[in-house]
Amino acid sequence: MNINKLDLLSKGWKTSEIEQASRILEKAESSKHSRIKVVDFMLLVVLGILMLLNGFVCSVLLVPFIYAMQSSFILVIVAVVGFVFSAFFTLIIYDVEKIHHKHETNLFIAFIVNGLVNFYFLLEFTAQFGARTKLPLTHNIYIITGTYLVSFLVPHIVYQLRKNYAADNNNI
Repeated sequence: MNINKLDLLSKGWKTSEIEQASRILEKAESSKHSRIKVVDFMLLVVLGILMLLNGFVCSVLLVPFIYAMQSSFILVIVAVVGFVFSAFFTLIIYDVEKIHHKHETNLFIAFIVNGLVNFYFLLEFTAQFGARTKLPLTHNIYIITGTYLVSFLVPHIVYQLRKNYAADNNNI
């Protein structure tokens, strides 16, 4: 677990007290009951499934708008949808990491994979929708899906950068 050592020092803690608290917290984290570990794993699996379902639902709901909107405003809509859902999942990941007191690399990888799966879903559903309805696509679908992917990844990348910056500044 990362403890904000500067914060504790400014509150009057001694270095030995901070180190002892760190050891106690690390020992408690490593000696979790097996049921707690299973629940933690299930939490991560459910989060991954929710992220994939989000990508599926967003893709299905965005495709008609991609065909219906003639202006470039569709890029704004796609960017906002990607950003909002990404911010939501980033907050959940932040809470999970705060509870577990460690960085969840699996969640970061799942987040990137989810963004790529959403990219694929948008491409696939747009192609299927166009083939079935015979409607012309007035926008470049790669620009639209790329906009979604970038806006989906930005909040989590910013979160990771801020977390790494804070960790660098907290280490003594």
